[in-house]
Amino acid sequence: MEEKTVVILGATGSIGMQTLEVIKKLDNFRVKGIAFGKNTTLAEKIIKDFKVEYFYSPVKYNVSSIKDMVEKIKPDIVVAAIPGFDGVLATIDSIPYTKRLALATKEALVCASPFVKKACKENNVELIPVDSEHSAIFQIFDESVVKILITASGGAIRDKENIDDLSVEDILNHPVWSMGKKITVDSSTMVNKAFEVIEAFELFELENIEVKIHPTGTVHGAVFLKDGTVKIHFGFPDMKIPISYSLSYPNRLYENKNWPNFESKNFIFEDVNPSKYPAFFYGRSIIKELAKRIAFNAADEIAVEKFLNGQIKFSKIADIVINTCEKINGNINDFKEIFEIDKIARQIAKEQY
Repeated sequence: MEEKTVVILGATGSIGMQTLEVIKKLDNFRVKGIAFGKNTTLAEKIIKDFKVEYFYSPVKYNVSSIKDMVEKIKPDIVVAAIPGFDGVLATIDSIPYTKRLALATKEALVCASPFVKKACKENNVELIPVDSEHSAIFQIFDESVVKILITASGGAIRDKENIDDLSVEDILNHPVWSMGKKITVDSSTMVNKAFEVIEAFELFELENIEVKIHPTGTVHGAVFLKDGTVKIHFGFPDMKIPISYSLSYPNRLYENKNWPNFESKNFIFEDVNPSKYPAFFYGRSIIKELAKRIAFNAADEIAVEKFLNGQIKFSKIADIVINTCEKINGNINDFKEIFEIDKIARQIAKEQY
């Protein structure tokens, strides 16, 4: 197999680090560039261990920008895993200079899907999802699909009654996945799942998307075919599996002979409670409204930060997100307007509580 060159955007984050773990186990994948945040100690170790040629962060770099780095390398694969709105521009800037975009940055499709998809099409770039649910659907999707099912853990509040008194530590104690703080909070509000419904809508161009709470996280997704068949993607919740598939597609090069048992507990599904997860249902309702989707993401980033800093109770996250979105309307005509809406929404969210 010919060597594949890789650039990892968000190399010191959870997805970035797991991507590096996967690449260690695969032959013929070489990390030539990384982008990271402020964790220079970890980044320096990555640069040394993987003999990385180019790197960029706001505090340490040997290129002028992420765009400059990707343009110099012209990698076979860019793994886009910078969390939050910062990852949107980095993703867009990378597309013209790669052959494949392994996309983990949810915000790229939530906030800028028309521009991301257009850039991929114009530059003949493969768009391969990294999220476990979207990777699952991607692996079993075909032209006969009429409905998609994606599953949700329900986060730390799944089995809790009085959620308003839950502390930051309670919310960060995720029952299934090991993730960063922001996405762990988003799992408990199910804002993360609203993002995923929007992503699925954009990736697979279907509106018929169902979500079920699934405690074990072993069924990642399912597709309903027009002849009455249902195809299910079944496996342990391990992000290294969808990451490896995004790198090696259409082949499966990563080995992990660890399968869940076919037992009843692994096939339990529950409806999502509207009173417990109001932000999720609101997010679903704005699936076709790009301006509100941008505001949804922006307000959530502000609200989660407030919660993690002890400024608001958990239940106020949904209030801030919904109240902010209700103040945003209009069409998005160019990429610049995405940043304008994002800025306005953040200011509205900051002024609440």
